[in-house]
Amino acid sequence: MDSLLTLPLGGYRSVELMLRMVVALIAMMALLLGLSSLCVTPRFRFPLILSSVTLLGASWFESGVWLAWKEAFELAGTSYCVTGQLLAPEDRIIAWSIGVSALLGSLALLGKPRGSHGGYALERLLQIPILLILLALLAPSSSVLALLILGLLGWMIWQPWPENPFARHLRAAHACVVVPFLITLLGSWHWLPLGREAGKILIHGEVIQSLCTLIALLAPAVI
Repeated sequence: MDSLLTLPLGGYRSVELMLRMVVALIAMMALLLGLSSLCVTPRFRFPLILSSVTLLGASWFESGVWLAWKEAFELAGTSYCVTGQLLAPEDRIIAWSIGVSALLGSLALLGKPRGSHGGYALERLLQIPILLILLALLAPSSSVLALLILGLLGWMIWQPWPENPFARHLRAAHACVVVPFLITLLGSWHWLPLGREAGKILIHGEVIQSLCTLIALLAPAVI
C-alpha cells in the first residue's frame, strides 16, 4: 500500500469541489443562454439555442470527469488511496471540443449579413464552420491537430473583417479559447512547475485543467 498513489484529504476535496463547480457553472450558463433566447430577436435565437444545447452536453461530459474522480480514490485513514478505477480525461476533451466549436460557430453565425448583400467574403463564412467541425472531430484524438486548427482559425478570424459587426467578439472568444488550451498543452508536456510529488502534480494538474475548461467555455458564452 505504501507504493500506491495517495492524496491528502484537503487536496482531494479541493479537486472534487472544483470539478463540481465546473459542472454547475457550465450547466447554469447553458440554462441562461437557453432562457435568453426567449427575449431576443429571431436573428439571435438560433445561436443562443445552439450554444445552450452544446453547453448542456459539455456539462454532462464534465460530470463524467467528476464521477470518475470520485471512483478512482477511496478514503483510507487520513488520505485517499487509488481504487484501480481510471480517470476520464477523454470526457473533458469531448466537452471542450463540442463546447468550443459550437460557441465559436454561434458567434460566427451572428456575423451573417442580412439579405443578399454581404460585404465580407462569403467563403470565409463557410470555411469557419468547416474548421470548427474538424476541430470537434479531431480534437479528442490529437491535441497537435487541435492546435493547428485553432491557429488556422485565428489566421482567418484576425484578418481585417470590417463589415462584420461581431468580428471583435469572435476574436476575443478565440483568444479566450487559445490561451487556456496552450496552458493545458504545456501541462500535458510537463513544462509547468506543478510540483515534485506525484500526488501534488495530479492535484495541481486537475485544478489547472478545470480552470482552463471553465475559461474556454464560459468566456465565449459570456461574449
